[in-house]
Amino acid sequence: MESGGASKIDVRSKWSNAEAGARYALNRWRDPRAALRDPMLVERILDRHGVRPAMRPVLDVPCGTGRLRGVIERRQMRYVGVDVSLPMLHEAQRLDASGWMQAEVERLPFQDDSFDVVVCCRLLHHLRTPDQIEAVVQELTRVSRRMVIASFWDSASLHALRRRVGLRRSEGPTGRRAVSKRMLRQVFDASGAEVVGFHYSFRFVSQQTFAVALKRAPVDERAKEARSIRSRLFDLDIDSAPGSLGKA
Repeated sequence: MESGGASKIDVRSKWSNAEAGARYALNRWRDPRAALRDPMLVERILDRHGVRPAMRPVLDVPCGTGRLRGVIERRQMRYVGVDVSLPMLHEAQRLDASGWMQAEVERLPFQDDSFDVVVCCRLLHHLRTPDQIEAVVQELTRVSRRMVIASFWDSASLHALRRRVGLRRSEGPTGRRAVSKRMLRQVFDASGAEVVGFHYSFRFVSQQTFAVALKRAPVDERAKEARSIRSRLFDLDIDSAPGSLGKA
């Protein structure tokens, strides 16, 4: 998990210990291949969907110790990292002192559409109930102007299947949970976004999966944009020279 997540998420206490940030940075990602897996997938998603630098920054929440910051800043995009865990943020500040904020993911202190892209890595599989997932997805979608990239554990993966048939030990009622792609599509749809793709390290094998959702423009905004386009077309000045158009 990237961080303690939200105040309503029971696992938060796990990351409130003063040594949690250093322990996470040094022990959780000792394997270099495992450490690179999430950043490489996020970078692949940004490439696949043609994400380019924009006026608005990119939000990484929960950001943990800032593992994704390099991916975002290499693309010349501004980065904002948010986490509820102070030990995680203190560890992140060892790499860069600026760009971090403490906040709860279900109550982000930002206006609607504040970020061009919102990335949420290694949080959803820690949520216990559909209501918690819905609350988080709604908030991620609210502060995003265009795209949400969120990882989850896929219930159709080999790991999840082995748990269901008893070949892999379950983590119990308080453990991490897999969800279906269908359920995640429905949650994003109810939040005002459409899931346009899923990305994996190894399809059907990797339980960690990234969903990419594009935010839908409100109906009134789409109508306003259409009226603006029509207005600009009708306001074009016809130049006196045959076959040429003047500027609007």
